[in-house]
Amino acid sequence: MSTKWLEEFKIAIIKRDFERLEILLDEMPEIKDINQLRSAVSLINESKKLIAKEQKVLKENMEKIQKGKKFLNTYHEEATFSESI
Repeated sequence: MSTKWLEEFKIAIIKRDFERLEILLDEMPEIKDINQLRSAVSLINESKKLIAKEQKVLKENMEKIQKGKKFLNTYHEEATFSESI
Protein backbone atom coordinates (compact mmCIF):
# COMPACT_ATOMS: atom_id res chain seq x y z
CA MET A 1 0.00 0.00 0.00
CA SER A 2 2.71 2.49 0.89
CA THR A 3 4.47 2.04 -2.48
CA LYS A 4 1.23 2.84 -4.29
CA TRP A 5 0.66 5.82 -1.99
CA LEU A 6 4.16 7.14 -2.70
CA GLU A 7 3.63 6.85 -6.45
CA GLU A 8 0.25 8.60 -6.26
CA PHE A 9 1.76 11.34 -4.11
CA LYS A 10 4.57 11.86 -6.63
CA ILE A 11 2.03 12.13 -9.44
CA ALA A 12 -0.06 14.64 -7.47
CA ILE A 13 3.05 16.79 -6.92
CA ILE A 14 3.98 16.67 -10.61
CA LYS A 15 0.43 17.58 -11.61
CA ARG A 16 0.21 20.22 -8.87
CA ASP A 17 -3.04 18.61 -7.81
CA PHE A 18 -3.49 20.21 -4.40
CA GLU A 19 -6.84 18.55 -3.74
CA ARG A 20 -5.33 15.12 -4.40
CA LEU A 21 -2.35 15.94 -2.16
CA GLU A 22 -4.73 16.79 0.67
CA ILE A 23 -6.64 13.54 0.20
CA LEU A 24 -3.45 11.51 0.09
CA LEU A 25 -2.14 13.16 3.24
CA ASP A 26 -5.40 12.32 5.00
CA GLU A 27 -5.12 8.71 3.79
CA MET A 28 -1.40 8.31 4.47
CA PRO A 29 -0.71 4.69 5.37
CA GLU A 30 1.58 3.55 8.15
CA ILE A 31 5.02 3.24 6.62
CA LYS A 32 7.37 0.76 8.27
CA ASP A 33 10.13 0.55 5.67
CA ILE A 34 12.83 3.13 6.41
CA ASN A 35 13.52 3.88 2.73
CA GLN A 36 9.85 4.42 1.98
CA LEU A 37 9.60 6.58 5.09
CA ARG A 38 12.49 8.73 3.88
CA SER A 39 10.82 9.02 0.49
CA ALA A 40 7.54 10.02 2.12
CA VAL A 41 9.24 12.70 4.22
CA SER A 42 11.04 14.03 1.16
CA LEU A 43 7.82 14.13 -0.87
CA ILE A 44 5.89 15.82 1.92
CA ASN A 45 8.62 18.47 2.20
CA GLU A 46 8.48 18.96 -1.56
CA SER A 47 4.70 19.38 -1.42
CA LYS A 48 5.11 21.98 1.35
CA LYS A 49 7.50 23.96 -0.86
CA LEU A 50 5.08 23.69 -3.77
CA ILE A 51 2.17 24.90 -1.65
CA ALA A 52 4.23 27.80 -0.26
CA LYS A 53 5.21 28.82 -3.79
CA GLU A 54 1.59 28.64 -4.93
CA GLN A 55 0.47 30.72 -1.94
CA LYS A 56 3.07 33.37 -2.84
CA VAL A 57 1.82 33.52 -6.44
CA LEU A 58 -1.79 33.77 -5.27
CA LYS A 59 -0.87 36.56 -2.84
CA GLU A 60 0.90 38.49 -5.61
CA ASN A 61 -2.09 38.06 -7.91
CA MET A 62 -4.48 39.22 -5.19
CA GLU A 63 -2.35 42.33 -4.64
CA LYS A 64 -2.42 43.06 -8.38
CA ILE A 65 -6.19 42.65 -8.44
CA GLN A 66 -6.57 44.95 -5.42
CA LYS A 67 -4.35 47.59 -7.05
CA GLY A 68 -6.36 47.34 -10.25
CA LYS A 69 -9.61 47.62 -8.36
CA LYS A 70 -8.31 50.66 -6.45
CA PHE A 71 -7.22 52.26 -9.74
CA LEU A 72 -10.61 51.62 -11.34
CA ASN A 73 -12.44 53.02 -8.31
CA THR A 74 -10.25 56.12 -8.39
CA TYR A 75 -10.76 56.52 -12.14
CA HIS A 76 -14.53 56.07 -11.75
CA GLU A 77 -14.63 58.67 -8.96
CA GLU A 78 -12.64 61.16 -11.07
CA ALA A 79 -14.87 60.56 -14.09
CA THR A 80 -17.97 61.05 -11.97
CA PHE A 81 -16.51 64.24 -10.48
CA SER A 82 -15.61 65.59 -13.95
CA GLU A 83 -19.14 64.96 -15.20
CA SER A 84 -20.64 66.87 -12.30
CA ILE A 85 -18.60 70.00 -13.00
